[in-house]
Amino acid sequence: MLTHAELGAKLKEARSISGLKQQEAAENLNIGRQKLISIEKGMGPIDTVLLKKMADLYGFALDHFFEEDNEEFDVKLAFRVADLEEDDQQTINWSRKILVNIGILNEICEELN
Repeated sequence: MLTHAELGAKLKEARSISGLKQQEAAENLNIGRQKLISIEKGMGPIDTVLLKKMADLYGFALDHFFEEDNEEFDVKLAFRVADLEEDDQQTINWSRKILVNIGILNEICEELN
């Protein structure tokens, strides 16, 4: 069973991969930075609505946070910008989610063949 600490660590890693700082993520999630820190440290429960918002913001499938062995198709997007707008970050994470899903579908197709 997944502990709060394990879930918090996965959420922190996902936020980091998505390129968001704690303050940016907290603002996008409409929560305080201290609440985000508490969640990432595993110091308490997180409701499903907030967890879904975090998964969407970070560009991960919700089940990623509950898998014990995360050998997920990993996608990293790299580019340089002077100023990244919120809409740009959402588009990047949305694109990442699509690529992850394509990778999963390819793995399923390979297993069926």
